[in-house]
Amino acid sequence: MRNKYRLSSSVFERESEEEKQELEKIFFISVEGNRTEMEYLRGVSDNRAHLGMSGRIDVKVLGRSRKDTNSAPLQVVELLEEYLSLRALGRENLIEDIPEQFIEKYGDEFVEKYLDDPQKIPRRKRNAFETDLMKIGYNINYRKYLHEYRHELDEFCILIDRDKEAHSEADMLELMEYCKEKQYKCYVANSCFEFWLLLHLSDVEKEYADEIEKIRENKKISVHHTFVSGEVSKKAHHGKKGIHFKENYLPNVDMAIQRAKCFANSEEELVRDIGCNLWQLFEKMKSGC
Repeated sequence: MRNKYRLSSSVFERESEEEKQELEKIFFISVEGNRTEMEYLRGVSDNRAHLGMSGRIDVKVLGRSRKDTNSAPLQVVELLEEYLSLRALGRENLIEDIPEQFIEKYGDEFVEKYLDDPQKIPRRKRNAFETDLMKIGYNINYRKYLHEYRHELDEFCILIDRDKEAHSEADMLELMEYCKEKQYKCYVANSCFEFWLLLHLSDVEKEYADEIEKIRENKKISVHHTFVSGEVSKKAHHGKKGIHFKENYLPNVDMAIQRAKCFANSEEELVRDIGCNLWQLFEKMKSGC
């Protein structure tokens, strides 16, 4: 049985009210990976000015606990829809998101006071409340943080890999059709997100002209790597300290965008051939759309 409450993050920004009000639009993205994609997109967010993006537009990755390995495409959509359900609640109705057993245990008055201002609650009782909720995977602080972002122009997106070993073509096309019906933008990396990273590090079309089939198949070459992630590792030397966004990727984002345009770009094309349409998000952010 999947965890009902998946939105969770041990690290999230706490912008001032002024900074929140300056934003006009946020692209909320649910991703398959629990580390690389999140670190990369946070790097984009932190360096919007350098990338020629409007400071009034941002991208935020929906976080989940590191123990949460539910990363199949359908589960990526489920995480996004968990956020949208939370977002649909008005501030006065946020109490409805909290599991009923905790309302009964702590009382309406306590919970409403907590939602209004946790600092009004004695630390011991506040910590007990938060700890109880975390035992069922309910991260109240992160959910409150997400709930504060409400802009009319916001867009909701998923970022998934085209993993031929795990996802059938029919399932991918069905998922894309569902996203269209719901007006979620679907960003796809074929064969994997690391292909998008490789575009920053190499002129893939030329350098890998004789190995395109290896990229398409993207077979496991070791315990930790597929062919594509192995090539990225050779060039960028990712490690325990992360992907080093500023060093490895920030200088080459514009180049990666141009290189990506030489490969498959539409969602339907990306089901069958290598490419990544994430560059479309970057151009939206650059244009202020």
